[in-house]
This record gives sequence, structure tokens and C-alpha cells, in this order.
Amino acid sequence: MVHLADKGASGELSLLTQHETDTGRLCRSLRLEASDDGKSVVLVDLDERKVGIQREHRFEVTIGDLIALIRAHGAELAGENHVRTANAS
Repeated sequence: MVHLADKGASGELSLLTQHETDTGRLCRSLRLEASDDGKSVVLVDLDERKVGIQREHRFEVTIGDLIALIRAHGAELAGENHVRTANAS
């Protein structure tokens, strides 16, 4: 029997950034980042569109729930569902 080890989530992924065209000032960013224990991911929404006001919203979801959400609502890409046998070369 093969034993598998789960490492969990790691790293960060930038999803969206908005800058002022004149000054280049960062106004808004959305990113996904792994939790410290790697068991979930956090969507971080940083909003500084109003000068002097900074809002940060954080939403956490488990890795399993994120995978289920993508499988339920995502579109499967054509040609990506290939099955390879163990003896295929």
C-alpha cells in the first residue's frame, strides 16, 4: 500500500491589483495566501481607494472546501482530463 503525505497550502497568489494611473499609488489588491498551518487559504482584500482610509477584509476557506468549490463551479478545460496508466510511457 502506498502512503501519501499532505503538505497543505503554501505561498501567495496575487489575483488583482489596481493603481492610480497618474501617481501609480496602489489602491486595491486581492490575493490568496496560505494560512500559517497550511490547512486553509485566506482571501485578503486590501482597499485604499479613498485616500486616508484603509480597509482590509480577510476570508478563510479550508483547502478541501476550495477544491470542492472549484470543481462544482469551475469549467473543466478541454484536453486536460487525461488518464495515464501506470505502465504508460
